[in-house]
Amino acid sequence: MLILILGIAAVAFIAFLVLRVICPASYDGVLDAHDFFTFMAWTFGLVILGLIIAICWISTTVATESTIDSKIEMYQEENANIEEDIDRIVREYLKHEQDTYADLKTEESSITLITLFPELKSDALVQQQLEIYVDNNAKIKSLKEEKIDIAKKKWVLYFGK
Repeated sequence: MLILILGIAAVAFIAFLVLRVICPASYDGVLDAHDFFTFMAWTFGLVILGLIIAICWISTTVATESTIDSKIEMYQEENANIEEDIDRIVREYLKHEQDTYADLKTEESSITLITLFPELKSDALVQQQLEIYVDNNAKIKSLKEEKIDIAKKKWVLYFGK
């Protein structure tokens, strides 16, 4: 859309420059067609400058779209590794505490099991991994939001998807 408006503004700018040259200037102190065409050429020149700046600013954001999917995948892989580590820690803990928690189902998510066991929750390694896990999920969410925003910016830029 901005590129279309830039094209229209460029055509208007050129038209007003041509009309400014065609209409002679009168130097009698009264505003005439020449002055109007000069004013309009300046106005459209400034509009074109603003559009070029907006297009460059939006284009830099749209250009980062190709990296978003790989970042999301990286964070998801890191979360999967954290889940595996926590699963291993929980299994070892459950094996150690088999007598105390005999009726507990081990099919539950390891993240859920950590909340059930205060001893595991207070473990520094587990706590650090949980913080990383939560941070990664927040980053994944923000990257997905950024991807949605990029789709909107593409539409504003060139009616794209």
